[in-house]
Amino acid sequence: MKESIIRNQSSAKEKQQVRCCHCSSSLTIRNGTYPRNHPRDDTEIRVQRYLCKSPLCPWKSFSVLPESMMPVVRQSFETICCCAALVTTGMNQAQTARFLGCTRGVAKRLRIFCQKFMPWFSREKTVAEWGPDPPSFWPDFTRDFSQSFFPGRWVKLPSTQNIHC
Repeated sequence: MKESIIRNQSSAKEKQQVRCCHCSSSLTIRNGTYPRNHPRDDTEIRVQRYLCKSPLCPWKSFSVLPESMMPVVRQSFETICCCAALVTTGMNQAQTARFLGCTRGVAKRLRIFCQKFMPWFSREKTVAEWGPDPPSFWPDFTRDFSQSFFPGRWVKLPSTQNIHC
């Protein structure tokens, strides 16, 4: 009986292993949190930061955003999809702002962003590892999203193709 208990129990650390989104290393440690406003409420969410301890990683720190929070954009995935649907129905900027409960300036920026995001999303969900359902693979989706829309935030490694010895 004691043997089966030991064999069947696994640690919580193994179940929730965090991998670096830049190098996929599991050599990570927690490194504090930072505040982020919830996109729909006036509540504050604490986002966990991590340090990557892999010597080969080009980045040293990263965070894993909670599901539905998009990196950099400061809007939720649902808000962006809703805005994209409103754009396709022909709603103008003021109607979109009223429907989403935001200012016209935010609605204008969202509409411009959605016009870039939706073609990318339609194309990528057929070929990307996260498939047609991003929330089930949120870290992979947010990595692909930020690499496509914010490439300046990613370190470009030098090519190894033309190295002569």
